Amino acid sequence: MDNIFLPNQRSIILWGIERDPGRSISNELLQRLLNSWGHHCGIAEVNTQINWLEQRGYVATERLAESGLVMATITRPGIDVATGFVRAEGIDPPPREN
Repeated sequence: MDNIFLPNQRSIILWGIERDPGRSISNELLQRLLNSWGHHCGIAEVNTQINWLEQRGYVATERLAESGLVMATITRPGIDVATGFVRAEGIDPPPREN
């Protein structure tokens, strides 16, 4: 059975990276962001979603092997999805702030 929350998690990841001034966030901070939106994910799950987004060209990554830290930087196609200008299969529309 597919995890119905994955499209929402991917949307929040892109949205969070796009809103960062440097447009780059670590996997650990993305884990905290997802937690604040009610998604309690382990770091391996966050890395899986980052990899999924990278394979589709929405983020680029830099991996720091010693620490396990992964830096995800949003790409132009990722910005289009994060801002809602483009819809992408497997990614929910961007979250609405309260």
